[in-house]
Amino acid sequence: MIRKLWAFLHRDLYNEMSYKLSFVLQILGVLPAILLFYFLSVMIGAGNVAALGQYGGEYFPFVLIGIAIQNYQTFALMSFSSMMREAQLSGTLEAILVTPVGTSTFLFGSAIYSFVLNSFRIVLYLFLGVMLFDVRYDWSQLPVIVIILLLTIAASAGIGILSASFIILFKKGDPLNWAFNMVSWLLGGVYYPLSVMPDWLQAVSNLIPITHSLEVLRQCLIHGASIRTMTTHVWALALWALIGLPCSITVFMMAMTRARQQGTLGHY
Repeated sequence: MIRKLWAFLHRDLYNEMSYKLSFVLQILGVLPAILLFYFLSVMIGAGNVAALGQYGGEYFPFVLIGIAIQNYQTFALMSFSSMMREAQLSGTLEAILVTPVGTSTFLFGSAIYSFVLNSFRIVLYLFLGVMLFDVRYDWSQLPVIVIILLLTIAASAGIGILSASFIILFKKGDPLNWAFNMVSWLLGGVYYPLSVMPDWLQAVSNLIPITHSLEVLRQCLIHGASIRTMTTHVWALALWALIGLPCSITVFMMAMTRARQQGTLGHY
């Protein structure tokens, strides 16, 4: 299976590199977002926002982690459905599925390039913040950070696979990704601390995986906090991954079976 996943990654990397300008623009697109929030943080001022006290008191390091992870989640959510839609439009979906490549291998293999690219984008966000704007992060908990990113991938992939199931059955439109992204932007603590929201909205935010990802990553990167102090957030992410991922794969298999029975698998 590893060889098959590597083949998918090699295929997609080769395809993206053949469009060099598009590839470069994807990378350069990181800088405007960083500049936008840096200037916003200058306007807000450093150290004078009470709600940021538990995050070191400065807005820019706080929001830089937020936009990096939010971008990562967005691409994780979109990669499965966009890959499935592209395969439908190009007429390759049925052709691939009659090969020895299993459905799960095809599903994850087609999305692996997006995860690799956007893992690099997270590093780029933080690297540019450190190099250009003198942001200081604590890297002593790097293994914890890697674990949390993997759990974030798994939690986001579950929603993304459900979205791909919707595309298989209904071809166009993607309300699940839109709704999940919107809720994450508003309630996940991406741009502002959860403490500024009413208590009942804070309770809702605890149901969203990105809330827990951001809390752990911010505490680790800003304060060097130990994972022992954040077990609740880690378990919340783990539950999203352990329950959501198998359930979403099951739904995807059912959607594929139904589309085959109806003869609409390659329709678009």
